[in-house]
Amino acid sequence: MTEQKTNAKASLLGGMFVFHDRIFHNAFENLTEELAVVRPSENSNHSNWVLGHILHCRYMLANMIGLEAVDPFGEIYWTGIENREYPTIEEISEHFPKISGKLMDKLSAMDDAELDARPAPDKPCLTDIVSFFVYHEAYHLGQLGYARKLIGLEAMVSH
Repeated sequence: MTEQKTNAKASLLGGMFVFHDRIFHNAFENLTEELAVVRPSENSNHSNWVLGHILHCRYMLANMIGLEAVDPFGEIYWTGIENREYPTIEEISEHFPKISGKLMDKLSAMDDAELDARPAPDKPCLTDIVSFFVYHEAYHLGQLGYARKLIGLEAMVSH
């Protein structure tokens, strides 16, 4: 396991991801494979795609902060939704804690200097990158709550 450092930035950002983890897992409550691919409208994503996209973005972030992590589903949740067969929501759910644990371990081991580092002079620092991913994930969790209501399920709760 990675050495744990006390860092206010890393702790705050990691705490937000931990909060999101609970909401993410609550998105699966009463969600069947059939309902997971129902698109609330022809111009919206289905829950399967949004859940897979959140997972894919965690893999992207893990790589940006120095982990070597390969998304088991490749790029299908990066490209727009297509009329195709997607992995099951059970598969998405099984992979989420694997990358999340590694991501949290890495974040908690980073100090201010590492978080303030810029991958390139013209790029934002890692704190800004991680902050964007927290925001991005919250946006998609909100979409899941709304989509669930549109397909007849209750919204997610944060407990």
